[in-house]
Amino acid sequence: MKTRKQKCLALDLAYSLTSNPLEKEAEGKCLLPSLAASFWFPRGSRMDALEEKEEDEQRVEEKLKGLAVSDDLQHVETKVSVEQDCVPKHSVDMSQLPSSYKTNSPKEKQLLHIADNFLQQYIHLCPDRKPLFLHPVNECGVEKFVSTTVRPTLLPYMELYDWDGCASFIADYLVMEPLECPITLPSALYSPTTTLKRQRGNCFDFSLLLCSMLIGAGYDAYCVQGYATLETCTLDETQELCPLLRKTPETQVPKEEVKKKYRIKPLPDMQSKFELQQEAKKAAAIEAAQKNKERDKKEAEKPKREPLHGLRVHAWVLVLSGKREVPESFFINPFTGNRHNTTDKRFLGIESVWNHRNYWVNMQDCRHGCKDLTFDLGDAIRWEIMLSESNPLQLLPEEEEELFDSDTEREKRMSFDMPPSWVAPVRIPPREFETRYCQGKKVTLYNKAKLEKWAPYLNGNGLVQRLTIYAGPDYAEVVEVREWFENREDILVRREVNKQTQLTTDYFNKGHSLCLKAHTYTSLEPKTGHTMEFYSEVRVDGLQKRVETASEMTEYFVGRDDFLYLRHVDFGKQGEETQRIDTNSQPIVQIKECFHRNPEKAADEDVAEYIFLIAEEDIHLTYHLKDKYITASKKLFHKLPERTSKEHKDFMTPETCITYQAGSFEKGKNLFHLYDLLKELTAKEKRVKEQVQQSEAEVLTILKIRQTEEADIKLSVSIYNRERNEESRRQHEAMENTMKDELLGQKEQDLDYLSPFLIRNGCRDKLNQEQALRVRDDCLTDFKHHLTYKVNLIQARLEKAVEELQKRHLWFQENKNQLSTKEKDDYLSSCSESMFHINLLEQRLNREKRMAPQKYLALEDKLRMDPHLAEHLGYI
Repeated sequence: MKTRKQKCLALDLAYSLTSNPLEKEAEGKCLLPSLAASFWFPRGSRMDALEEKEEDEQRVEEKLKGLAVSDDLQHVETKVSVEQDCVPKHSVDMSQLPSSYKTNSPKEKQLLHIADNFLQQYIHLCPDRKPLFLHPVNECGVEKFVSTTVRPTLLPYMELYDWDGCASFIADYLVMEPLECPITLPSALYSPTTTLKRQRGNCFDFSLLLCSMLIGAGYDAYCVQGYATLETCTLDETQELCPLLRKTPETQVPKEEVKKKYRIKPLPDMQSKFELQQEAKKAAAIEAAQKNKERDKKEAEKPKREPLHGLRVHAWVLVLSGKREVPESFFINPFTGNRHNTTDKRFLGIESVWNHRNYWVNMQDCRHGCKDLTFDLGDAIRWEIMLSESNPLQLLPEEEEELFDSDTEREKRMSFDMPPSWVAPVRIPPREFETRYCQGKKVTLYNKAKLEKWAPYLNGNGLVQRLTIYAGPDYAEVVEVREWFENREDILVRREVNKQTQLTTDYFNKGHSLCLKAHTYTSLEPKTGHTMEFYSEVRVDGLQKRVETASEMTEYFVGRDDFLYLRHVDFGKQGEETQRIDTNSQPIVQIKECFHRNPEKAADEDVAEYIFLIAEEDIHLTYHLKDKYITASKKLFHKLPERTSKEHKDFMTPETCITYQAGSFEKGKNLFHLYDLLKELTAKEKRVKEQVQQSEAEVLTILKIRQTEEADIKLSVSIYNRERNEESRRQHEAMENTMKDELLGQKEQDLDYLSPFLIRNGCRDKLNQEQALRVRDDCLTDFKHHLTYKVNLIQARLEKAVEELQKRHLWFQENKNQLSTKEKDDYLSSCSESMFHINLLEQRLNREKRMAPQKYLALEDKLRMDPHLAEHLGYI
């Protein structure tokens, strides 16, 4: 085994031997040496430089054969591959594959020949570039061109009609397998059908399947062969922020400042400028120290530079703008299903792209990654197309005859059409589509977060997704847990648990029996603090939110006719002596109700706030502010003992009611009106107490129901899901069996059309010849009378309609000079309807006359074949 120092010396030696003027120039420009060897230039501008360095490169290759750097690279490659050795390799059963997988058609063979010729030209013009991914072998060991491996498919699932649904499904359904060697192309490319069966594959398998689905959905999609970063190639998202934690930027509309003609002169600044400067220096020093600390922390968390940067082969999908209203071209990483801009730094370069129609080679400079690339595939300077009608690849004049015996090969490539895909139709069963993940579960690690996903119905509590947020990158201390649920009968869809405050928040869909929208709690026991949100639009009282603790309760309302929007209740201790309606409820100390402004009432008559002091037996009223007033009218009542109305003058004194009328120096209302108002307030206080008691009882009911639901979790199954809904399946099978039995019974119970004639002639069992002839004649006679009656009935209706039309026409001729325009229009419309009716009757009459003989003969044939008469009429 070599020591670390020996390996470093070997790497330095390799770099010194392999460095050439191009790489040194790249190093001077702060570019990575690993990318310097793969710089790409437009054709024609680099041929002189390549010829000058041909001998140097040959010597370098000979020296590299004996370097220890190969061992180090091999160690890196094997380390990446060993990480995935735990994944079992699935063998392909070739006996079940179609013949197109095992053989090539004549057109496919011709395409492979054209691809070989194209590759010879490419190697001649670009000897420094990596080989193209043109015709790898498939799962049967047969060479197939990559474009024919793309099978455009539109699956019958609504989710797979958009690009994001297709990408997320592929990322969830397949298991990532790394390339055998991270810096070389794969030796085989499996078909999309085999990839789906194996449910695993490398980046090329992912991209091929995703591209097939996107093209089938109508997108202008392409598979891309290129280079990417280590994190992208190995599906390492530990440095990425979880998509569920990303906040969408809020666009704030700048407010226009209203310029006032007159402004108040601001007060002079009396602060010391020296003190401000000292405070600013201290703040700047603290901020600089904080920035340095954050920078050091980022540097410590920043991954170290890896030796294969810029050399790791990767495949992804390119979606061009235009089709499906895509405004801008973008990349899709098939491993994650995420969308990226074409200038994203994680994609380091592109060798080629292809779809089901053609193959393009990138001829642009990728020394700065993909940010400077132009994706106009019709540009023959930047993209070399394989099958084209024009702009063939230019060859050197002196070597053109050596590569091709004649121009026929080039003409074939220019006029050749891509053969159809050899891949069988792609199908995903509904059960597999619903299961989605390999073995029903998927775990992804993000920066300080872990995301777990499950298939529906896999967990008994309906859990389908869980996001665990940690305090640090070591995934040790849990800060928060978020869970998502599906198909629960209690309609719970999401739960958030804060591990620091121990607060749990449940979110419900619409349709809950208690109209619950959200419930925040630490425990489902009463008096432990609960915040409940409701769907106010489905509640009669318009309750939107209720916050309850051991000592108080606050309720918020919306959309009420009485304009109530808040009710706050203070409770006393159980030992306090206060008025209680229910002995099981808490003693009420104070109730406050707040109301919005009622525009139909005057401000000094519209109450804004009621305060009922139960223990003091006082009632406070505060009215809404009047326009241009800064104080509101108020009234304070002290409740009176229960007496008769005749005695109100004896105890109703001005001291019993204290009144303040804003903006008025007149005395308030007389004692009689105040006494009536006090009675109304006393009755209102009683009603409010009852409502508070009902709210307390509702809270207890909700907690009891939630405890029952959590103790016995049940999942709902749609009646259309026959695989899981056993009751629905049994009912459907029973219904089908019943319908079959009914159809059989109906056929058996069909009436015999000869029964009336058999009964008339006294024939029930076996007939003789005379009886059979009589039954036949009676049946034919009756049928003839029926046809005649039908024709006569239609004829009579036709004559009646013609007669009515003639009468109406005579009436119009006699009175047309006296009729109004409306009456004339009515006449014309009635005539039109009559003519339509007459034409219809004429057609029916002609049809009956034409069909009557045929029906008569058909009945004769039927009687001759009837089981009752066939024995005696078969020879007639």
